[in-house]
Amino acid sequence: MKRSITVLMFVFLAGLILAPLASAHKVTIFAWAEGDTVYTESKFSGGKRVIDGKVEVFDPAGTLLLDGQTNDKGEFSFKAPRISDLKIVLTAGMGHQSSWTLSAAELGRESAAPVPPAPAAETPDVSAPPAVASGLTAEEIEAIVARQLEQKIHPLTRMVAAAQDKGPSVSDVIGGIGYIIGLVGLGAYMRYRKDGRA
Repeated sequence: MKRSITVLMFVFLAGLILAPLASAHKVTIFAWAEGDTVYTESKFSGGKRVIDGKVEVFDPAGTLLLDGQTNDKGEFSFKAPRISDLKIVLTAGMGHQSSWTLSAAELGRESAAPVPPAPAAETPDVSAPPAVASGLTAEEIEAIVARQLEQKIHPLTRMVAAAQDKGPSVSDVIGGIGYIIGLVGLGAYMRYRKDGRA
């Protein structure tokens, strides 16, 4: 009896020590679209970038559209093969996997590429808005605003990705400990049954 209590305490302490290490390798991927280009960022839960992680892109039917690897900054980008929902799956080795679904609505946004200037009219129209009088069309203004918004929003998308990278909560740790204790109890029960039959 004394020996089984010692073994139980050892397993309990090992679980307390090893549980945080197991959750330290949780991997996340975050994706966003800018025009027709999709950008991804991949990290482990401690903030370490996933280097050479395999990234696969699937359509809603589960067909593989393309694949690639993350760079030394944990980033991977690609031109969207089509405007549909895309499931982006990251495999970081040793069974670590995460996915992100990018909706077709996010991909359907118009690109913020600059629009070439239209030739200037020789006679200005009196009823035209002031922007046209300054030489810019509505499309050009829209492209400039969209480009500036993308530059301002890009840091925010990185902040959202960082905010989603949470470590294990107290309930996760307690749940892991309970799982370990349950396995030890199952082992003790099986051993008791075996000893009882012999």
